[in-house]
Amino acid sequence: MVTGILSTGSDSDVYIRDDRELNNVSIKSGQYLYLSVRDCWIPVIIRFSSESKSWVFQNLENINVNGQKVMLKS
Repeated sequence: MVTGILSTGSDSDVYIRDDRELNNVSIKSGQYLYLSVRDCWIPVIIRFSSESKSWVFQNLENINVNGQKVMLKS
């Protein structure tokens, strides 16, 4: 399990900055993550939008991906 902050890079790169290991974990479009909202984790799918050329959470397009706390279960 990886917990950290989502960061967007140039073009279509997005990764999780791991809190514990100080590593970056690459994320792919269509990957299933958990988004931290207050005191709970909400399952989300992250996608790269070819229309807006940016990363979005499916069905939560108004939430900025960059800087959100997420968890990736392996």
